[in-house]
This record gives sequence, C-alpha cells and structure tokens, in this order.
Amino acid sequence: MITKRMSSIFQTLDQINYALLHHYEEVLEHKLTPKQSLVIEHVQKHSKLTVNELAQKMNVTAGAISQLLTKLEKEHYIKRTINPDSRREIIVTLGDNGHSLYELYAKIDEEIASTYYTKLDESVIDQLEQAVNKIYEVILAEQAEAKGE
Repeated sequence: MITKRMSSIFQTLDQINYALLHHYEEVLEHKLTPKQSLVIEHVQKHSKLTVNELAQKMNVTAGAISQLLTKLEKEHYIKRTINPDSRREIIVTLGDNGHSLYELYAKIDEEIASTYYTKLDESVIDQLEQAVNKIYEVILAEQAEAKGE
C-alpha cells in the first residue's frame, strides 16, 4: 500500500515540476548536463572546495571531476586556483557564469514562492517543511547505516 501511495506522490511531484518548468527556460538555455549542474551546486553551496573534496561529495574520482571542471572553467561557470597554503591542492570557486546562474535560480525561486506558495496556509507550509526534513533525516540515517557509521 505504501508503494502505491508513494508512486502517486511522486507522480504529483513530477506534475508540479512540469507545471513550473516554463519558469526555468532561461536556466535551461545554459545547456548544462546533470553532473555539471551538480558540480556547480556543490561549489555554490560551499563557496569553495578542493578538487578532492568535490570528487568525494560527488562520489567520483578526482580525474572524473577534473574533466567536468575543464569544460565548466572554459565556460566561466567555475574557477580553479592553486591553494597558496598547499600548492598541490586546487581550489574550485564559482566563476562569473556560475554566479549569474545562481542569481537567476534565486530570482526564479522567489517568483515561484511569491506566485504559488504564498497562497498556501501557514499550517500547510509547516507540514511540508516537517515532511521534507523528516525524509531527509531518514535518507541520511539509511546512508550512514549502509556505510557502517
């Protein structure tokens, strides 16, 4: 029974995403792959990461990350610099296009929130927040258990 309910919830979430997709047309023009987007997201979230930290967060090798970074750097989404404290480390930060992309995301998120989510009752927002946080806790606990932590 839970599988059917979750399937229905996932379908509704997909429908929400499809209904909101037109808001993201400008973002889609960037033509980034999911992995490239994830790299940019990690760098934006942490403001700066070493290549090894980024590889660890994405669960790939440093070599695989370096290939992704080369294209992203060429297109000014990220910048790589040598760590002055440890010359063997490369620090990754957002480039001009990376900053612009996240400013665009913030603008779109604000538009969506003000257009749609402000029409929800505070209690519904509270329930949504609790549900999302609980799902995240369960996922983190399961992943930690799988790693033997």
